[in-house]
Amino acid sequence: MAERSVHPARVALRVSDVGRSADFYRRVGGLRVRDEDAERATLAAPDDGPVLLELRRAERPGPAPRRVTGLFHTAFRYPTRAQLGATLRGLLRERAPLTGASHHLVSEALYLDDPDGLGIELYRDLPREQWPAPAPGAKVAMDTIPLDLESLLAEPEPDEDPAAGMDVGHVHLKVATVDDAVRWWTNALGLDLMVQLGPQAAFLSTEGYHHDIGANTWMSAGAEREPREGPGLDEIVLTVAGDPGLAAARERLTGAGASVEEGQGGTIVTATPDGVPVRLEQDQTGPGGVPDSQP
Repeated sequence: MAERSVHPARVALRVSDVGRSADFYRRVGGLRVRDEDAERATLAAPDDGPVLLELRRAERPGPAPRRVTGLFHTAFRYPTRAQLGATLRGLLRERAPLTGASHHLVSEALYLDDPDGLGIELYRDLPREQWPAPAPGAKVAMDTIPLDLESLLAEPEPDEDPAAGMDVGHVHLKVATVDDAVRWWTNALGLDLMVQLGPQAAFLSTEGYHHDIGANTWMSAGAEREPREGPGLDEIVLTVAGDPGLAAARERLTGAGASVEEGQGGTIVTATPDGVPVRLEQDQTGPGGVPDSQP
């Protein structure tokens, strides 16, 4: 699939119990624990890929509040339909309660919540040549229709581990104002607005992908920010491809009036209008390194 110039690499979540959450993401998503102690854990796909998820112990245990800005869901993307089918069979064996299952015209997705109530999407993309033509004024066509679970369950067992090649396909945020979110992600980070559903939701990306970032006000219109001491989204890490890469990103952020701080290892740290920290780091994968709802 197509390489994207700015895309999610991993997320960091604040959780009530690091061990409990690490075990949950291992059981339901197939992630492998890299490092773990009482304060922090890192998890990755089982094929020695990069860290996709970091869990950090929250100062105050959950559950995470719902009607605040912050995380709507972290979306983990599987390379094939067979792998998603195997993942669904695993969820049924674990008796993991699904909160939804949808076909979005560009992807097939399963939804559930983690132990703190933080949203998760497990999905696979349809090949781009199967994406329907968008309506006038939009760059992608998406919808939410029922997913054929029987067909998905009937997929053969994959040749590889069901989670091999998994990555963070997108991050979907709860925001106070969609227009402010769109303005920030397009001006400060150069994402393209792919489709907007009035004041309720917007989907943004680079390189023609359906969305790297989602933003909605379904539960958070005009809401306050989630409390930083409790469970929630601690940080989004985006990788920036190409040359000048981070230098160009820093210039764009400054020109848009966004906050810019120097992070560890030469990274850049900024924040969305709703106060979500966003860390930018240089993409080290090289060409072709990036595999190519509610959504």
